[in-house]
Amino acid sequence: MPGLDRHEMLKICYLYYTENKKQEEISQVMGISRIKVSRALKEARNKGIVSITINDPLVNLAELEVALANKFRLKEAVVIRLKEIPGKSAYEQIGEAGARYLNRVISHYSVISIAWGMTLRHVIERMNEIGGKNHTIVQLSGGAGTGEESDVNLLTTMLSQKIKSKLYFVQSPMVVRNRETKDVFLKEHRVRESLSVAAKSDLALLGIGPISKEGRLWKAGLMSQDDYSALRKAGAVGAICGRCFDKDGNPCQSKWEDRVVGLTLEQIKNIPHKVGIAFGQEKSDCILAALRGRYVDVLVTDEETTRSVLSQGLRK
Repeated sequence: MPGLDRHEMLKICYLYYTENKKQEEISQVMGISRIKVSRALKEARNKGIVSITINDPLVNLAELEVALANKFRLKEAVVIRLKEIPGKSAYEQIGEAGARYLNRVISHYSVISIAWGMTLRHVIERMNEIGGKNHTIVQLSGGAGTGEESDVNLLTTMLSQKIKSKLYFVQSPMVVRNRETKDVFLKEHRVRESLSVAAKSDLALLGIGPISKEGRLWKAGLMSQDDYSALRKAGAVGAICGRCFDKDGNPCQSKWEDRVVGLTLEQIKNIPHKVGIAFGQEKSDCILAALRGRYVDVLVTDEETTRSVLSQGLRK
C-alpha cells in the first residue's frame, strides 16, 4: 500500500486489535486518513498478517450452518451437536433447536401450515406461548387416522394451544383407497377450503421422511407392500406430507400420488417460508433430496446429518 510500509501496517493492526482503538483514533495517531486505516486492516487480513480465531468449539457448527445454507441456497440452517444427556433424547434436543428458531421468527407470519411427524411434535411441545396478533393454523394434508401422537390433527391442535389462532382441519385421511375416493373427499367444502388456505400459507412446518420400512408412512400402516415396491421402483427416496420425491427432488409419478389428500409438492414449494426439521443418518438421503427439490428454505438438523448431506451433495 503506497505511503505505508509493513511496520506501519503492523502498528495499525496492533492499535486496532490489541489496544481496541477505533479507526478514527488510529488515523489521528498515525496522521493518515481513516480510509487508509481501513485499507491497511483489510490488506493485513488478506496477506495473513492478521487472522481471527473464535475460541469456542461450537464455531464448527456455525461453519457447517453457513456451508449448508450456501450449498443449497437456504435462508438459514440450524445445526446442533447431539449429546449424551441423561433424560434428554435426540428428538428432544432437536425439538429445542426447532422451537428456538420458531420462537424467533413466527411472529412475522400469519398463516402457518403444518405437516406431521414425531420431530415436529417435539418442536411444538417446546415452543413458547405466543400472544399478540391472531394467526391461522392449517393442515397441509389429511390425517394418518391412526391415533399416533405425531398425527397432523393432534399437532395442529397442540400448536393452536401455543399460538392464538383460527384452525383449519383437512377432514380426510392422508392416503385413501383410490382416486375415486379422493375425489369424493375433495368435493367436501371444508376439505377444499382448508387446502385452499394451506396453499396460501406463508410459513410451513415440515417433517421429512424416508421411503423405507423404517419410515413413518410404513410404520403407520399407510403404505402396503405393493405401494412400497411401486414407489421404490419409481425412484422414491423421501416424502413430505405423503408426497414422494426421488434422489434429485423430483416428484415421483405413481398411483400413490392419486391417493394422497393434501397439497402437492409444487404447491408446498410455492409457500414463501418452509422450515424442514429432520435428523439422523438414516434420513440423510431424503433430506438431501428435499434440499435439491427446494422444498425447504430453512433446515433444522444435527451435526452428523449435516456432514453426511454435504458430503453426498458434493459428490454429484
